[in-house]
Amino acid sequence: MAELTELAELYRSAEADGSAEAVSHAGWHAGALLGTTAANGRLLAYKDSGPEAECVFRAGERTLFNIMSGGYGSDTSERGFAVWSSRPGVLGAVDAGVSRLEVADADGVVVPADIVAHTFAVDVDLGPAPQTVDEVFAPWEPPELTVRVYGEGDVLRYEGPLLLT
Repeated sequence: MAELTELAELYRSAEADGSAEAVSHAGWHAGALLGTTAANGRLLAYKDSGPEAECVFRAGERTLFNIMSGGYGSDTSERGFAVWSSRPGVLGAVDAGVSRLEVADADGVVVPADIVAHTFAVDVDLGPAPQTVDEVFAPWEPPELTVRVYGEGDVLRYEGPLLLT
């Protein structure tokens, strides 16, 4: 936990001076970021030995962590990506052959994902984020969003629903 906390603080400092892309510490590496570290952003991180984490930055408060010691275990082989976290936005993993990922809403508005290492973040509207424990576990119907995953040569590898229900 101390190593991941240090990574988060190093990333926060590097983001402030514009050099956050290559932040790593004690085997932990920064992945894709949704938002900013100053205003309720979420950063994916991964460790060389397998653990993966989501760092939840909160303005004026300590960073929270969702750590999966054995990794998130999401298979990217079929669709080229796997979702680790959603609401707000979507964060996850892409496999090595993915060059681009984009999400389109029902009106055809396309939002490109940021891809960093083997992680991605895309700022799409999934409705309000849950605020209470009850809301976290309440039934929820995600909006219809289509993901397009592209491989080498910008060839479409997968097109279908972003979130599986």
